Amino acid sequence: MSIPVEFNVGHDRALPGGNIQMREIRRYAMVLAFVGVAFVSTFPLQHFFPYPFLFVFFVAVMASAWFGGMKPGFLAVLISTLLVDYFFLPPVHTFVVDASDAAYFVSFIICAVVAGWVSASMRSTKEALLQARDQLELRVAERTSELQKTIADLEEKERQRFLLESEKSVLETENSALSGKLETRKVLDRAKGILQRDLKVSEEEAYRMLQRESMQRRRSMRDIAESIILNNDVKRSNP
Repeated sequence: MSIPVEFNVGHDRALPGGNIQMREIRRYAMVLAFVGVAFVSTFPLQHFFPYPFLFVFFVAVMASAWFGGMKPGFLAVLISTLLVDYFFLPPVHTFVVDASDAAYFVSFIICAVVAGWVSASMRSTKEALLQARDQLELRVAERTSELQKTIADLEEKERQRFLLESEKSVLETENSALSGKLETRKVLDRAKGILQRDLKVSEEEAYRMLQRESMQRRRSMRDIAESIILNNDVKRSNP
């Protein structure tokens, strides 16, 4: 079952149906309160100003339109007009307007309507700006979250790339070391073969000879083996 909702003037919030009536009662109760204060305030002000209702009831109308919206503002205009006509414009206690006061009365009605409309419009504009600001802040927050996620993804990719490059570097170093060992092994095997052939010794004895020569000359066994191979190549090239 769908719940009836209402969008209040000045608010972008949906109200449950159970609260609509209470909200409306408060809005129109504010109209009566504002107009009532204006009505009571006008009596003592009559001793100081000839037409105090011109500004006191304007305040009530503007406040009603600001806090209640367009309809409560126009209701405040209607009630204010009736009260002013009946209690403050001669002949009092009648709804008849004296010809000399008609201009003031008409001006009052027009100004009250304009004041209510301007107040309600300003309130609506303010709320629209607040809503736009909230939506902008929401979009900024969403974009910031997306940007942070993108940055986190880039950092994670960069970390993975760094790990891959590190692993690649380690593998290359290991491969280079392995290749060096294999090359050294080949050189040593060839040098041992030359010693075995020339000196008529076993493979183990040839290896020990390379070790002793390396220790005595303080050079690596590969250097000793390469020297033996080089001497053998020179002898072969110059029989």
